[in-house]
Amino acid sequence: MVSAASPPRGHAAGHVFDNRGTGDSDRPLGLWSMEGLAADVLAVLDDAGIERAHVLGVSMGGMIAQHFALAHPARVRSLALACTHAGGLQPGGPPWRMFASLLLRPLLGQRRTFPIVAPMLYSSATRRLRPERVREDGRFRLEEGTPVLTAPSQAAVIYRHDTRRRLSELRMPVLIVHGEEDRLISPENARRMAQAIPGARLAMIAGAGHMLTTDAEEETSAALLGFFDAVEQGEEGEAAGVADASSA
Repeated sequence: MVSAASPPRGHAAGHVFDNRGTGDSDRPLGLWSMEGLAADVLAVLDDAGIERAHVLGVSMGGMIAQHFALAHPARVRSLALACTHAGGLQPGGPPWRMFASLLLRPLLGQRRTFPIVAPMLYSSATRRLRPERVREDGRFRLEEGTPVLTAPSQAAVIYRHDTRRRLSELRMPVLIVHGEEDRLISPENARRMAQAIPGARLAMIAGAGHMLTTDAEEETSAALLGFFDAVEQGEEGEAAGVADASSA
């Protein structure tokens, strides 16, 4: 999240937090809900004293961001949704490699299961030409130490996520960012969301998979910062590489 009190480029305050069950956040038992995760976002904003923010959600975070923006639109200056979806049956079928990784993790550990899911997360070019980036991400995941039970809890809440019938209610400036080579969440999801959200902008990142900032850090940053800057300047997304997809 970026505070809307100052322009995003250069002097903005960015706030990144650990979702429940990860990092330094609590690990509550029981069935999680998107509503509960969205309430966590509200609690962070309130605690930080932020009235309105440019909200960026990535992957599952993008799903949470949708629910937060629908429940608390007055708190959202703009909304950027990266490599995410709005729910329902997914183009291309279930992510079997991800499921296999989650099922085997309690038995084999994350070090051994990460290679199973890596082909779904990174572009072929990154895995072939920059394997050190993939290894670096793998080390970070190991050091982060997310409990084994967090993944099934996240999977269950993602399974129940569905905002498709409410996307038209999003009236703040919205940017959809997605990698053209995303094998975990099909790029078709981005196009569908951009069509459903009034005035939404769509940025498809060539040569990028699900891990946008690993595969294409500069291109992804340029799309996001250009969008946030344009919103602050009243242009709402008319930045280089960002197209209006609502009427395409």
